[in-house]
Amino acid sequence: MKEDGFTLIEMLVVLSMLSVMALIAFPLEFRVLKEQQEKQFLNTLASDVMYIQQRSTISTGMNRITFYEDSYQVRSDEQSEIIRDYPDGLSIDTRTNRTITFNHNGNIKNPRTLFISGPIQHYRMVFPFGKGRFYLEKQ
Repeated sequence: MKEDGFTLIEMLVVLSMLSVMALIAFPLEFRVLKEQQEKQFLNTLASDVMYIQQRSTISTGMNRITFYEDSYQVRSDEQSEIIRDYPDGLSIDTRTNRTITFNHNGNIKNPRTLFISGPIQHYRMVFPFGKGRFYLEKQ
């Protein structure tokens, strides 16, 4: 009598190999997801800084970005405010003066460096004196 098929031991071996591969693959996917969230947040922050800097050249009111413990606020006296939450695990050091203000020429009024701590990478966000945009340095 001839029987075709797999034995129970063969099936258990295959299932154990698949489960080991799955356990290795999932943490890598979560790390990639966190990296993308961090990158997207930094791109959005850069766009918001550019927006408020450009807005300051055409408006007469106060234009500023204020950083809080779990979010930041983009505010122009002539427009409604924008509030953006930080992704999970990311924080911006707010122990110093937390407001970045631009004058009517688009120049920063209070240059400084802020520190961003993310789950993947740490950054220095430098707002130089003058009209230049801020830049990020990885630490």
